Amino acid sequence: MMVRQHWAILLPVFLQTAGSVVLSLAANVLFAAQDVDAGFITILLWYFALFMILRMLWKLADWQFDHLMITDKRLLKVSGIFFRKVQTMPLSKITDLTYNRDPMGRLLGYGEFVVESAGQDQALSNIKFLPRPDRLYLTLVDMTFGGAPSPAGDD
Repeated sequence: MMVRQHWAILLPVFLQTAGSVVLSLAANVLFAAQDVDAGFITILLWYFALFMILRMLWKLADWQFDHLMITDKRLLKVSGIFFRKVQTMPLSKITDLTYNRDPMGRLLGYGEFVVESAGQDQALSNIKFLPRPDRLYLTLVDMTFGGAPSPAGDD
């Protein structure tokens, strides 16, 4: 099974980029309305907006290449555009698995996994912005511990 982080991880970058473009437009309109020659300031603001757009495109490409893979033996997180980085953890080393969902995560459909292993500090201890965490949690628990937890009252 392979999943990509939820698109909500890109929301701050999109909002920052939109803010920089709106700031540049507002400065142009304001300086033009007041008949003020602020050419250097507006050019600087537009270069900043261009930088923010390029940054957003880079983050989008980086998000496209990052993914989490769950096999029958391992949990892998692959990241990086030019230099690939692979973090792995054997499923047999996982001693506890929980997930958290804040109110925004419940609204948008993402969660965070907290993975604990047998006395070791692992690179995959917190995996944030996972889509459909309920389904992913049940799948990973089934693969790791040999059976999904039963609903309350099924004793």
